[in-house]
Amino acid sequence: MRGTALSPGSTSLALCSALFATLVAAGCGRTSLDQAFGTPGTDAASTADRPADRPPDHRADRPIDRPADAAVDIAVDRPVDHALPSCVPQPEICNGVDDNCNGAVDENLPAIPCPNGGFQYCVAGRYSDCPQRCEVCVPGSARTCFTSFCTYWGTQPCAPDGRSFGACQEAKSVPPECEAIAKSMQRSAALEQCCLDNGYCCVDTFDLDNDGDHNEMLGNCEAVSCVP
Repeated sequence: MRGTALSPGSTSLALCSALFATLVAAGCGRTSLDQAFGTPGTDAASTADRPADRPPDHRADRPIDRPADAAVDIAVDRPVDHALPSCVPQPEICNGVDDNCNGAVDENLPAIPCPNGGFQYCVAGRYSDCPQRCEVCVPGSARTCFTSFCTYWGTQPCAPDGRSFGACQEAKSVPPECEAIAKSMQRSAALEQCCLDNGYCCVDTFDLDNDGDHNEMLGNCEAVSCVP
C-alpha cells in the first residue's frame, strides 16, 4: 500500500494532541490555581474530610459563619436585676426600721410602764432604760410648801418616777400648831419656821439657812430625799 503523505501542520497538531493526552493521563491537567485552592466538587479527599454542617461549596481553610452561642450571650447580655425587694408590712416595733412600710420609723409606739414608776420610751431604735426610782425624791412621799392664798399651807407630792415634785397643792387646813401663825403672818418665814419646828419636811422658800437656795428642803426629810 502506498503511504499517505502528511503536511507539516498536520504533524504538529498530532504531536500536541498526543502530548496533551499523556499529561492528562499522568494527572497533570490541573492548573496552579486548582492546586492551590482546590476545585469545588472534584477533590474527593477534601469532600470526605468536610464536616457535616459545612456547605458543599465552602473552602476547608475558611471558618464557617455560625450563629453566636445563645446560652453564653444570654448570660453575658441579660441585664442584672438590681431592684430592691419590695417592703413586706409587719407590725411596727422599736428597731429603727420602717416595719409597716408607711415611710415612718418607730412611729406611735406606746411607752412601757416601769415597775417603780416612770416609763420606757422608744428612742433611736431602742427603748430607754427605766428611770431611777429616786433621783430627786422618793415616789409617794410629799413635802410641805407655802401658798399665797387661803390656808397658805400646801403639799408637794413626789412624781411617780422620782425625778421631780408636782405642783404645790393647797391643803384644806393648816396643822393645829401652825394655824395661828398662818392666820396672822400668812405666807411668811415665820410659817416656814413653824413647819420646821414641828417636824415636817419643808421647802426652804425663805432661805432660812441663808445659803441662797430657795428650792432645797429643810427639816425632817429622810423619807422624802433620795439617799446618795
